[in-house]
Amino acid sequence: MLKIGEFSRLSQVTIKTLHHYDDLGLIKPAHIDPVTNYRFYTVEQLPRIHRIMALKEMGLSLEQIGLMLDQELSTEQMRGMLRMKQAEIQQEVNEAQRQLAMVEFRLRMIEAESNFPDLDVVMKSLEPMRVLSFFPGPHPNLPDLKEGMQRMARVAGALNKAVAEGVIQHTGVNIDVFYGETILPFSAPELRERQHEILVGVTDAQKDVKVEDIGLMKIKEEPAVESAATLMIANSGPMEIYEKFVLLRRWTVAHGYKPHPFVRQVAHRGPIHTLNFKEFILEAQIPVEKGD
Repeated sequence: MLKIGEFSRLSQVTIKTLHHYDDLGLIKPAHIDPVTNYRFYTVEQLPRIHRIMALKEMGLSLEQIGLMLDQELSTEQMRGMLRMKQAEIQQEVNEAQRQLAMVEFRLRMIEAESNFPDLDVVMKSLEPMRVLSFFPGPHPNLPDLKEGMQRMARVAGALNKAVAEGVIQHTGVNIDVFYGETILPFSAPELRERQHEILVGVTDAQKDVKVEDIGLMKIKEEPAVESAATLMIANSGPMEIYEKFVLLRRWTVAHGYKPHPFVRQVAHRGPIHTLNFKEFILEAQIPVEKGD
């Protein structure tokens, strides 16, 4: 027999809590001395108190725990429930991290209002090109970077396979185009249908092609652009890349240009070469017209 203090130390549950659980009938002492009223527990009761605490950590009420204990869940069932809770918490952590990143981004944008960073912007014309085009679709269920990266890896793998097999006659040019006034990162859950287009540069002989894991890729003649503000981006994380696009658009307005409602991200080294953002060498391009 273990005195309540010893059982408290072994179970890491306070004496006050053990009294409360006794009153609720969750776990009762194995013996109560009729003279001293001292409570005694046994080592065999440790699995039950640990089970109670595990269920409590999962967010269940004490009433729910009592009902579940009456059903005598097996260790495997408990393990399964805890794994489900673990996945739920991880999802909450991922969402919190995404929100934190967006808050940090907004703070940096506010700072940029008064201390606009120096950007090495180059104005240049863009040549016309023949490309295969497809829209990967909206990402309503990709709130975190990990899932966004998995999707990006599947697309990159499919393109590399098609190029290796000669299905795509690649010229080495890869461009992501984001349409609309708002610039959104690749895995943004707000990204709408046909707002993100992927262009793959190809030779004149290339025809429409259907690629496994991507679908139909259609030939498109991308027109020349007379004037575009461009910025090279390297050694940057996902949110830093996003920020550079936002700052580039602000730069165009601050310098008297009228930006077109789309941006192009040219991957000199990108997902088709590596999935490490820090190794990406990107070129942000915003077609512009001279403002009034």
